[in-house]
Amino acid sequence: MQSLNVLIIADESSKALKAVLKSKYLNKLFTNFEASGAVDIRFNTFKELAQKCKSLKIDIVIVEDEKMILQGIADVLRKSFVNCIALNSFWTQLILSSDFARKMTAKYGIDTPDVLSYPEEFPIVVRADGVLRFANSLEEVIKIRQDIYDYSPEIAKSIFLERYIKGEEFLLYSFFDGKNLITFSPQGLDTKTYNDKLECMFVQENPNFIGYITSRVMLSDEKLYNLGFNLEFPSFDDDIIFVLISAIYQKLNELRL
Repeated sequence: MQSLNVLIIADESSKALKAVLKSKYLNKLFTNFEASGAVDIRFNTFKELAQKCKSLKIDIVIVEDEKMILQGIADVLRKSFVNCIALNSFWTQLILSSDFARKMTAKYGIDTPDVLSYPEEFPIVVRADGVLRFANSLEEVIKIRQDIYDYSPEIAKSIFLERYIKGEEFLLYSFFDGKNLITFSPQGLDTKTYNDKLECMFVQENPNFIGYITSRVMLSDEKLYNLGFNLEFPSFDDDIIFVLISAIYQKLNELRL
């Protein structure tokens, strides 16, 4: 397999940078920040970036910059036939909206902690879009609600209470290729059922992206509960460029990790 030109959209703390530099399939590295041995690329719009990717013959764009992902960089690059590794605009709602994430996980049978209409016991979890707080009394619940409202009345509209569950928390790193999903799991943790449900969700609702997503999960009473999603770049030992090439050709299901 030939070596590829890779662009990383991130900053100096990039996890993708460290992974790409270890790959035996890297030909030339481009970044939008200063990095030793990389060609520095700057751009003002995503369309301008797409044009530069074509002229510089960049094979893969890995986007780690959360703000740009939420602004829809994947949609723009994909329309220009640039291989972009990032969630599309539709699925960024998993990050931006707790209500959207709950509706999707419920629809596809992914377990989540119960939503409560009133505190039944403490501690309890107070959630809203982009907010997760713990309360040990009714007074704390009221104060957290008020704090959220003072910060943003709009975000306060999304507040709900969630049952607090005890267990062991894990991060599950997943890649999707438009058809197949693979999840890198901690040793000894069975995530096949969770992976299959998440894959079904992406395939059935909107499969038009190649990208990654990280799930926060809790193992409690032998059941995996989804606690939310984020855009932390996956951390694993396999060759990242080889994994991404497999994703581009929709062959993640053939990987033996």
